[in-house]
Amino acid sequence: MVQVQNFEPNYHCSPRKLNLHLLSTLERRLGFDQNYLCVFASRAGAAYSPFEKRNKPRPFQKKTKPPKRRVIDNPSEELKAVQSRINDRLLRPLSTPPYMFGGVRGKRVLDNVRVHQNTKVLVKIDIASFFPSITNRHVYRVWQDLLGCSPEISSLLTKLTTFERHLPQGAPTSTSLANLVLHLIDGPIRSECERLGIRYSTWVDDLAFSSENPRPITNLVISTLQREGFRISRRKLEIVSPGERKILNGVLVGRCLSSPPDYLARIRAGIHKLHSGQVPRFPMSEIAHYSQKLRGSIAHISTINPAKGEKLYQSLEATSSVESHPAAHGPRLFSRKAPRSASTS
Repeated sequence: MVQVQNFEPNYHCSPRKLNLHLLSTLERRLGFDQNYLCVFASRAGAAYSPFEKRNKPRPFQKKTKPPKRRVIDNPSEELKAVQSRINDRLLRPLSTPPYMFGGVRGKRVLDNVRVHQNTKVLVKIDIASFFPSITNRHVYRVWQDLLGCSPEISSLLTKLTTFERHLPQGAPTSTSLANLVLHLIDGPIRSECERLGIRYSTWVDDLAFSSENPRPITNLVISTLQREGFRISRRKLEIVSPGERKILNGVLVGRCLSSPPDYLARIRAGIHKLHSGQVPRFPMSEIAHYSQKLRGSIAHISTINPAKGEKLYQSLEATSSVESHPAAHGPRLFSRKAPRSASTS
């Protein structure tokens, strides 16, 4: 378990401005010839190969939901190289506002969850279809208004980081830009949270609010997002009252942070199914998918409670048993990796 940490909200910190006004300066910062960038930007839309991805349900999850469909815009390797350079040299060095955690280097889920420890009421709001709803106009405003780039530079960078007038799924720059778009538009939310003493944090498109009574912020959040063309997922809007179990980002929020017992039980059930042969061994891709999902879930548990994660890893390891039953169990599927301990600082 992870012990409680004090959190002092600061909603006024903004990223420093890049102040890019000349193509020659951008050329030096990115290490790409300015003529190459301009020509590539003019045809960047042709450098995508979108495909539809269906998320397979976890075989051991409690309820089987219809597979979620998501379009991955899939930029080419050449465009990804440019976008990675933009992200690494322009966006990542910026100081991300302290209330933002998702997709920020050095910040983890537990850091986000800690913000809301020891609070009576928790409000969770999810922005529906966040990336596809972020338009090229939003991104242009980030480059020009928030980061202080000239119109020419802002237009060029927008063309290189958007696809068909929206923020692309699968681009290295998209999560950083999504955080900056949200910071650009959520000023009224931050001001009201400060006035009412509400703790506010974000994990990309998941917004969390907590205090003695954060309910009044809900309508303002909805209206602020709607003015900018976003909508919330009503299905995922949740107000957790005192005495109710609070779960945020898959972590049970209390005096200490811990893993939800039913989540642990489902992982154990999944390992049991694998051990008892209830998971089809052919095709191998199915059992590989099953074990990969189990390992990912155990890794999440390990960041919260390393001891429980270690036990689950050991139980999963026991399912291979290739030494004693090589014919029955097939090739070894699980390579042992020590779980990373959660920081308690």
